[in-house]
Amino acid sequence: MEHTTNKGTYLLILHVATPLQQLRVGRLGTFDVATGYYVYVGSAFGAGGLPARLANHQQRHKARPHWHIDYLRAVAHLYEIWAVFYPRPLEVEWCQSLRQLPNLHMPITGFGASDTRQPAHLFYLSVPPTPGLICRALLRDMYLADSVDAFTIDITRFPPDNTNLIEELSNPSE
Repeated sequence: MEHTTNKGTYLLILHVATPLQQLRVGRLGTFDVATGYYVYVGSAFGAGGLPARLANHQQRHKARPHWHIDYLRAVAHLYEIWAVFYPRPLEVEWCQSLRQLPNLHMPITGFGASDTRQPAHLFYLSVPPTPGLICRALLRDMYLADSVDAFTIDITRFPPDNTNLIEELSNPSE
């Protein structure tokens, strides 16, 4: 589908297969990271818009991490991307809606929230989020302008991380 803008808001869903102790997240500090799924809310309204930002997030290792999410991305598998091409940022609404879900919580206060008044843009759950759960949260309190003719959510799922496959092949269970 052809989009009328290249700007928009997105979710990164990351999977951490092995618990991590003392992950440094820039100036935010050092944190323990549990196994499970992490949902990060971001937006792209600068040069290049969503295509450039999402291509950046697909790179796992960066010489110089820029955003908080870059530090977590370096140690986590990119599980899914949910992207909405829309001319207005939806980060605040999405964070507020995700915060209301009983099975999600914010593991690191301030994570990704440098430019908003939200407590965090990162949420955690122990099992993969279902599409229904995510859709209900994203569309709950969202205001769409009267001029919107179509609204799409692009979802991309990525294959399992080869690192985990190598570990499974090295340690076969009987």
